[in-house]
Amino acid sequence: MIVSVVQEVLEYRFRASKYLLSKQFLFAKAALFIASIAIPLTTKLIVSTAFAACLVILVAVLGLRKTALYIASSAMFLYLTMVAIAFLLGGSIESVTKATILAASSLSSILLIASTTNPSMLRKWTLPYLFLVIFMNTLREVIDISTAYRAKGAGELRYILHVVIASMTLAIAKTNALADSLKARGIEVK
Repeated sequence: MIVSVVQEVLEYRFRASKYLLSKQFLFAKAALFIASIAIPLTTKLIVSTAFAACLVILVAVLGLRKTALYIASSAMFLYLTMVAIAFLLGGSIESVTKATILAASSLSSILLIASTTNPSMLRKWTLPYLFLVIFMNTLREVIDISTAYRAKGAGELRYILHVVIASMTLAIAKTNALADSLKARGIEVK
């Protein structure tokens, strides 16, 4: 499912409306990202739940149906796992719910931005530009990794484990390379 979601996110830019891809809409997407973090942290639970649900529905309405299904299913899996841990350890269910809603809403907005923003539009802002370029390249490499493992004939479970482990290794390597690059330019990274 992850590979089909990644392909959908990467290919959506070629079939999205021109208005979504325009520079005028870039600030609305940035505001949506900020709201996707601020609303779950600052509002009541019912409001933040409705906001996260609206974001997932927006992703589905825009035509990213597999992505919306992935966001909803991963949020549900995260919630069930965290509730079980909170129940066993005597934690707060409300805190778990807020954290899950924050994860779902921020994931929705990040995937929406990644699928509707051309990285060249962000050249003025170094950090978001670097993040989007690295994110899109990592997604492409995940597709290449999954294609290679599938061609080797790995079973479904082994295939998923190989792709996840290779993706995590790739993300760590890219993060370390970016940190070294920024240090070489005199930017302190901790």
